[in-house]
Amino acid sequence: MRRLAALFLLCCHVAFAAIPAPRAGENTPKYEWRGMHLDVSRHFFEPAVVREFIDRMAALKLNRLHLHLTDGPGWRVEIKSYPRLTEVGAWRKDLEKENWDWPEIRLGKDFPKVEGGFYTQQELRALVAYARERGVMIVPEVDLPGHSYAALVAYPELARADFAEMGLRGGDVMDTENPQTLAFAKTVLRELMDIFPPDTPLHLGGDEVMAEYASPEQQRMWMQELVDFVRAHGREAITWDDAAMNGVTGQVVMVWQPAHMDAMLRSGAPLILCPCSHFYFDYRQRPEDKGMGDAVISLEKVFSYRIPEGNIRGIQGNVWTEHISTPEQLFYMAFPRAAAVAERAWGSEERPFAEFEEDVKED
Repeated sequence: MRRLAALFLLCCHVAFAAIPAPRAGENTPKYEWRGMHLDVSRHFFEPAVVREFIDRMAALKLNRLHLHLTDGPGWRVEIKSYPRLTEVGAWRKDLEKENWDWPEIRLGKDFPKVEGGFYTQQELRALVAYARERGVMIVPEVDLPGHSYAALVAYPELARADFAEMGLRGGDVMDTENPQTLAFAKTVLRELMDIFPPDTPLHLGGDEVMAEYASPEQQRMWMQELVDFVRAHGREAITWDDAAMNGVTGQVVMVWQPAHMDAMLRSGAPLILCPCSHFYFDYRQRPEDKGMGDAVISLEKVFSYRIPEGNIRGIQGNVWTEHISTPEQLFYMAFPRAAAVAERAWGSEERPFAEFEEDVKED
């Protein structure tokens, strides 16, 4: 697709239906997965904001929205079997500052001011339908067994015995030796299967669990059980590369760690590439921006990424929201870098960055 980036500009000014489609036979995407990731756990974004995010994706012919629904700071999907996940885990004390801070997080509604929110199952079904009409599949993620602080505050029986003493950093891991945690995870996944159409993969997380809180072998067995459970229900499972490096098999692997790239390419597993070196859009675009750490991932750096040979499903840009609390910040950080993701994922012919950049400049 020669001018994907120009379509981004059009989507800011005209309705989606007015955006011209590529001519038949002229443009065929090289990669199946042309995605963006949106973290709604650190900061919650209302359905209207997600719809606008989908519209901008669709204008670029991006077709997968990886919706990161759960993490330590907030649980954002209604699970009817476990109502406290959203009654407690979807809300936290309002810190009255732009960025949340792990040591200060206090979950629940028992504070003078709270922030948060969640999507009801009906709201998610409506978002799924809205996205499908625009050629976008929403792929949900519930991050397990780590990054589970919100779930553990809501249901402490799923936590290790020393949960209260470990603090926020270590206290976000489910007790993988407790059969209740697998039963919990499978119930959550069943409800997700009821919300999302049968062709939708389920992302299970599986990242950043330190061995001192769950042994590698225990983690491997626990995650393998969930991957096999999802596959037995006729769906693809996705995990982060951490789980695959630990021996979990049978899933699509989402590779975020550049150090794992070569091993994952050799494994032959189907891969979705989002290395943090190029595709973490919480990192600042320019040195003067606010963002995660000091790293700068410019539009040119995203554009410069070359997809390696291998069993590659596609690529995606990841928007984590520790430092993104408003729709204005969200769209600034995601776009136009998403346009570079779109061009790379489509497999467009090579061209100079200056030419691409000209397409994304405002008139």
